[in-house]
Amino acid sequence: MAGVKRSIGSMLGHEDALLRPNGHARPRSHYDGITRDNLDPSTPKSQSFRLGDALHSQTPSQNTSQPNSRAASHSVGPNGDQQDGLTRTPSPTFPPLTGQVPDFIPDASMILVGMRGAGKSTLAVMASSAMERKVVDMEQAFQRVTGLSSAAYKAEHGSAECYKQQAKVLQGALQRHSTGCILVCSWMESRVQSLLREFASSHPVIHIVRDADAIQNHLRFRDPTKIRNLLDVSNAIFRSCTNFEFFNVSEKASKSLLARTSMSERSPAPYLTLKHVERHFLKFLSLVYPAGTIPFADSAFPLSRIPTEERNFTYATSIPLTDILGEGVEVEEHVKGADVVQIVVHDLADHAEHGTLTSETSAKLLADITKGIGVVRRSTILPIILHLFLPHTATDEILRVYLDLVHHAVRLAPEMMTVDLRLEDVHISRILSIRKRTKIIGNCFIISDPPSWDSPMWMSWYKKANNLGCHIARLIRPATSIDDNFSINHLKTSVAALQGPKIPLIAYNSGNLGRNSQALNRILTVVRPDSLERVNPKPPITPTITATGATKALFSSFIYDQMKLYVFGANVSYSLSPAMHTAALKACGLPHTYEPVSCSSLRGIKHLIEDPEFGGASVGLPFKVEIITLTHSLSNHARAIGAVNTLIPIRFLNEDGTIPTGAAFLDSVNRAGPIKALYGENTDWIGIRATIRRGLSPANAVVSSTCGLVIGAGGMARATVYAMLQVGIKNIVIYNRTRKNAEKMVSHFTQLLQRKDLGVLSAESEHSRFHVIGSLEDPWPTEYRLPTVIVSCIPTHRIGNVPTPELTLPDEWLESRTGGVAIEWGYKTLDTPFLTQFRKQAHRGWVSMDGLDMLPEQGFAQFELFTGRRAPRRLMRRMVFEAYPVEEAFFSAYVESGEANDPALINRDVHESCKRFYRPISLCDFFGVPPDWSHDNKAYEAGIANNLTKGSLKTCEVENLTIDTEALRAAATTKSDMVFKDGETLVMEHAWILDFSEDGGKVVRVVEFCDQLATRRMVGKVYSEKFGNDAS
Repeated sequence: MAGVKRSIGSMLGHEDALLRPNGHARPRSHYDGITRDNLDPSTPKSQSFRLGDALHSQTPSQNTSQPNSRAASHSVGPNGDQQDGLTRTPSPTFPPLTGQVPDFIPDASMILVGMRGAGKSTLAVMASSAMERKVVDMEQAFQRVTGLSSAAYKAEHGSAECYKQQAKVLQGALQRHSTGCILVCSWMESRVQSLLREFASSHPVIHIVRDADAIQNHLRFRDPTKIRNLLDVSNAIFRSCTNFEFFNVSEKASKSLLARTSMSERSPAPYLTLKHVERHFLKFLSLVYPAGTIPFADSAFPLSRIPTEERNFTYATSIPLTDILGEGVEVEEHVKGADVVQIVVHDLADHAEHGTLTSETSAKLLADITKGIGVVRRSTILPIILHLFLPHTATDEILRVYLDLVHHAVRLAPEMMTVDLRLEDVHISRILSIRKRTKIIGNCFIISDPPSWDSPMWMSWYKKANNLGCHIARLIRPATSIDDNFSINHLKTSVAALQGPKIPLIAYNSGNLGRNSQALNRILTVVRPDSLERVNPKPPITPTITATGATKALFSSFIYDQMKLYVFGANVSYSLSPAMHTAALKACGLPHTYEPVSCSSLRGIKHLIEDPEFGGASVGLPFKVEIITLTHSLSNHARAIGAVNTLIPIRFLNEDGTIPTGAAFLDSVNRAGPIKALYGENTDWIGIRATIRRGLSPANAVVSSTCGLVIGAGGMARATVYAMLQVGIKNIVIYNRTRKNAEKMVSHFTQLLQRKDLGVLSAESEHSRFHVIGSLEDPWPTEYRLPTVIVSCIPTHRIGNVPTPELTLPDEWLESRTGGVAIEWGYKTLDTPFLTQFRKQAHRGWVSMDGLDMLPEQGFAQFELFTGRRAPRRLMRRMVFEAYPVEEAFFSAYVESGEANDPALINRDVHESCKRFYRPISLCDFFGVPPDWSHDNKAYEAGIANNLTKGSLKTCEVENLTIDTEALRAAATTKSDMVFKDGETLVMEHAWILDFSEDGGKVVRVVEFCDQLATRRMVGKVYSEKFGNDAS
C-alpha cells in the first residue's frame, strides 16, 4: 500500500496502536500525503476510523508484550531497590490507561505513584497542607500491617508473597481512604496495577515523573544506563494504571537576587527553594480537580478569573518544545506581553521528513512533552496551549503517534490543546470526551495552495469545530497578498451571522504579508518571543510578530489610546512603583506613563482623575480610606477590608448603570474618554498573602491553631488581617499603640464574618477569633499559641512631625519552637529595629521579609487592572530590587560609615571612576575651586575620614526621590543630622543628582547641591585649625 494516497480516516483504520506499552514501534506502513481534495471537512471519506480502536486495541488478556531484554534483566527490584543477580522486573500488565476521565468529587482522595526518588512524599506533604488532607504512605502502612519493611518481608517470605501482601495492603487502604487523603505508592506488581486502574475510574491517580539525574542521585546508582532502563520500564508500567502525569522539576538553590547590599541581607532558608514546586503542583491539581477545589494563590489575580478567549487582543507566545528543553532557556523572559504560552511539538514533522521515527524516539517524545509542560508550568502562571503539529505529508505511523500524543497530553492537564480538524469526526469526538478540563482548539493551518477566505471550505471547518464541541476554532493560511487581510472579514462576518451557540474564532493570515490581520485578530494570536534567537520551525509556520509589536500596532492604529497612570500619596517621591510599572509598560509595548504625585489632600488630584486620559492610580498613605469617598463602586475585597489602594476609571456602564464585570470590565482599559464612574479595588491583601505563603516553612504550615500577630490598625493592618483570614489563619492577635483603633478594626471584621454577604471568605473563617494586646509589656495571651506569622503595618520612617518608630517585640513573644515569618510593610527603611530583631533570630527558624517582597505581588494585580495584560512578573521584581538598593544604599552609607567608623563605606555603591561635583557655583567660589572641580573616590574618602575625627551623620532621611530608569538617573533631597563630638548638632538639607552605570548597579556621577550655610559651618568645625571656628 506504500505510496497510495488516502484520507486520514482510512490511514488510521488499523486495529493495532502504533506504540506497544513497552515503547516499541509497530511495523511501519507508509502514506504519501494529504491531498487538496480531502482538505474540505464536508468531503465524504472512503473509510471511517474509530479512535477507540487505535487506543484500545489490546485488552489485558491480549497483552503479552514484555519490556526489552536489556531492561528486563538489570538487577533492580520493582521498588527501585537493588537486587543480587538477575531478577524478574514487573512489566505492564495493561496498555496505557486511556478513556474518559471522570469528574472527581472535590474531596476524592488522590494517589501519587512513581519511582522512588521522584518526590512523591514531598509533593504529598505540600498538597496535604494546602488541601488539609491526611497523607497515607503505603510503605509505612505495609510495615504497620506486617511488622516488616517490604524489603525485609521479601527476604523472609519471598517475592511472590511480598507482592501479594502489597496488593492486600493497598486494597485495604484504597477502601478505607477513598476521600480526604493523599496516598503515596511506589509498588508496580500486576495486582497493584489492577487496583490502581480501578481506583482511577473515580479518583486521580497521578504518575510523578522526574529527570533521570535526580533519580540517580536519590538511589545512588553509579551506572546511568541502569537508571534509564529502570525509568523506561517504570514509565510504561505506571502509564498503564494512572490517569494523570506530573513532571517534578528539580529545584536548585540559587543565590538570592536580594543579597546585593548589606542592608538587604537575605539568605533564603533551604525550604524556600521548594516554594516554586509547591506552586507548580497546586496549579496542576487545580486543573485536575473541579474548579475551586484547590486554594491556588494565583486565582486572586484579576485576569485569572476571566477566560483568555473572552478577552480582547490576547496573544499566545509560541515556543518550540526543543527550545524549552534547551540549556539556559528562561521561559518567563520570552513571554512578556503574552497571555498564553504555546508549546509547539514539531518533532513529528521532522521525523516525517527524515524517516527517523523509532521506538526510542517515540518514547522520548512522550517524555519530552511531559517535561516541557512541567518546565513551562513551573516557570510562569500563564496558561498553556499544547500544539501538536501534524505534518501535511505523513505515514500511518506518524498519524498513529499523533493520536497517542494527544491522549498522552490529556494526562498532563494543559489548559488548552489543539486538535487537527482534518481528523474524522469520531476521532475528535473521542478526544473531546476524554479531555477533562482541557479546552480543545480545533486547528486548521493550510500551508500549501490554501483556498481564499471567500471559499466555503473555511466555514465548513468552523462549523465542524463548533458542532463537535470544540471550545475555539483556529483557522490560518499564509497571506499571498495584502488584500488577504481584508478578505478575511468575509469569514468573520459570516460566522457572526450564524444562528445558535457559537465558539470563538481565531482567523488570520500568516507571514509578513499577513501581519495586519495578525495584529487585528482579537483572540489568541500566535506570536513569537522577543528574545528567543533560535526559533524552529521555519516560516510560514513560525509567527512573524511579537506580543510587544502587536500591542504597539493597536496604539498606532488608534484602537487603543495612551493613558496616564499615577501613584497618589502624601509623600510618594520615594515610591518604587513608578520604576516597576514603567519598566513593565515598556516591556509590553504600552505607551502609558506612570508618575508619582505627592499631595496633602485629595483636592490636589481632582483634576488628574477627571482627565479623559486618566487610566488609573495606585493609592498610598494616608488616602487608602479617604479615597473611598470618590468612588462609585468597590470590589468585594475593598469593601471587606474597608480600604482602597487601586483606583480604576470606568467609561462604559451596564444599561442599569452598574459596573460591568468579567471581560466587559476591561472595555474601559486603554481607552480615553469621559469617565462615568470610579471603581475602587484593594490589591494590598494579595501582596501580603503571597508573602506569608512564601515565607512559611513546612513546619509552620497553617493549621487550625496557627496564630498571627498584626501590629497596627490602619488600612494596611486591615489588608493584613484580611490576608491572614484568606490564608486560613483563624487566631489573630492585634497590637496597636491606640487600643481603641485596634478594637474598632476587630469589630469591623467580626461583623464581616457574621454577615457572610460578600462571599470572599471561606466558611471556616467564621470560626476566627481576635484578641487585642494593649501594651508591649503585657504577657502573651495563654489561650493563643505563640505567633508564627508576624506583620508590622506601621510606617518605618518619619511622617510629618511623627518620628520614626523604634519597634521591637518582647523576646517572650518570639519563642515559637519552629520560628516563623516576620514581615514589615514598609520599604523606605530596611534596617529597622523590627527587622534587625528577627534577622538575629534566623538561626531559630525566623524568616524576615519586607515591603520589597510585597510591592511586586500587589503590583502584578494592579498592572492587570490598569492594562488588561498579564504582568511581566520577573521584570517587575527585578526593577524593584534594582531600583531600591543603589539609591538608598548610597545615602545610607553616610550614616553607616559613621556607625562603623569606616570611611571606606562611603564608596561602597559607587563606580571606581565616579566623580563628585558640587553646586551652587557660589560654594565653589567660596572654596576657591573652578565650577568643574570634582572629588574622585580616594579624595572623597579622605574627606569623610577627616569628618569622622570631629563627628558623623546620625540620620539621613531621603525625600522626593525620583528615578528615571531609561535615563539611568535619580534625583532626591536629604535631611541629615550631623552630630559633633562636642555635642553640637547641625541640620543639613541637600539635593542630589545621581547617574548610574548601564546595569543600574553603581553610581558613576554625583552632583551635590549643598546647603551653603550648613556646609560652611561643617567645614569650619572639621577644619577649624585652617578656617577658624566659624567658616562663615
